[in-house]
Amino acid sequence: MPEDLTTEQNVQPNQNQPETEANSYDFMAALSPEIRDNPSITKFGGNPDKLAQSYLNLERLMGQGRVVIPKDENDTAGWAAYDKAFGVPETADKYNLNMNGHNVNIDDFKALMRENHISSPVAQKLLDAYLKDFDDLNDYLIKKAEQDMETAQSELKKDWGVKYMENIKKANATLHKLAGDDFEYFNQKIGNDPKFIKLLTTIAEAMSEGSLGGFEGQVSGFNKTPAEAKAEFDKILNDPNDAYWAGSRNRRDNAAWCRANNASFVSEEERKARVAYVNSLLQMAG
Repeated sequence: MPEDLTTEQNVQPNQNQPETEANSYDFMAALSPEIRDNPSITKFGGNPDKLAQSYLNLERLMGQGRVVIPKDENDTAGWAAYDKAFGVPETADKYNLNMNGHNVNIDDFKALMRENHISSPVAQKLLDAYLKDFDDLNDYLIKKAEQDMETAQSELKKDWGVKYMENIKKANATLHKLAGDDFEYFNQKIGNDPKFIKLLTTIAEAMSEGSLGGFEGQVSGFNKTPAEAKAEFDKILNDPNDAYWAGSRNRRDNAAWCRANNASFVSEEERKARVAYVNSLLQMAG
């Protein structure tokens, strides 16, 4: 006899049968609106498996020491994490760089490294390269100056012969007189130029002849007004250290005394040229 179809049967559900809507769980509905509507969440289309897989991938990357790249220059939190991960000092003064014996101010260099989020090891490599270029350039300039000096000496010795040393002394004395405290500056700039040295010698000879009025304080073709000449005349006469008084009111005619007192030496020719210049000032003053 057939079984009564109305009798309750113990039927096992099909394992492949999709869950009914009553048994499914809408995880999106449980999220707050600001999270649920965020593009980083909506891109998964409500699929919890995709969201979970993305989270697992992120954890795996972070576990491998990966760092999320900052979005832009205003991403303070992103840059802070980046700096920490790559060993970038918090401030420029915390770069501990080895100068390898160089005495160079690198405050601007440190600031540039910090501004561009450069780690200390990389900053050291960049500094080493900079210092090497600095040394190479310095060596080149020194060698070039030596070569220029040798070339100038050869040319002047050929032209001057036995008068070479005498003329060199005249040129140096003239440059000291004209340049004063700026002697080293001009000497380094054009002190190895044969034409410049010859010019100084020519000036020295003109000064000794008085044709330039002593030259000190005056250049060729220059005339002072009577008032200017009088002021210059009074200034010289009232200065006991002036070359005009060498040998009388000061000892600038004594080479040893000049070396001991860091004063410029005044030769007899220079003193006479100075006297001639003072006389020309007196004439211009009327």
